[in-house]
Amino acid sequence: MEQNLKKAMQNSISEVLGTMFYMPLEFDPDETLSGSRLLSLPDIQASILCFDGPFSGCLVMLVPGELLALMTADFMGEREVSAMDMEGTLKEITNMVAGNTFSNYDCHMEFCLGIPEIIDAANGSHGVFSRKGIFLMVESVDGPLGVWMGLGA
Repeated sequence: MEQNLKKAMQNSISEVLGTMFYMPLEFDPDETLSGSRLLSLPDIQASILCFDGPFSGCLVMLVPGELLALMTADFMGEREVSAMDMEGTLKEITNMVAGNTFSNYDCHMEFCLGIPEIIDAANGSHGVFSRKGIFLMVESVDGPLGVWMGLGA
């Protein structure tokens, strides 16, 4: 299950970020969340979306602030963006990646998706990071980002 879910996550990230932001991406399937050092970045931004269905858990998008500002400006077609604009963009990305992941995983399974929320992910302090999970490290030309799916309650 986990390998298929990880592949569905990777396809979803490619589709969503490629379509919304025209971002060429590379994945490091062997990188771990702790090894990535994303959680230790001072400007890391994170959004969480919890879900229930045949299995439950939470998906977390992790994007450094500088990269998120570039993504938000590109998405909105603006030069300057506010913190609120960046939060909205991050939550929208989280929602789209989560929904697309489950569609890619098995389009016949039904999942109930929660509403994305901004969380403090600094140093992995949020409880979702203590769960068993799947991590994908994503490299873009403008910098790294990551996706964590914590499984179980």
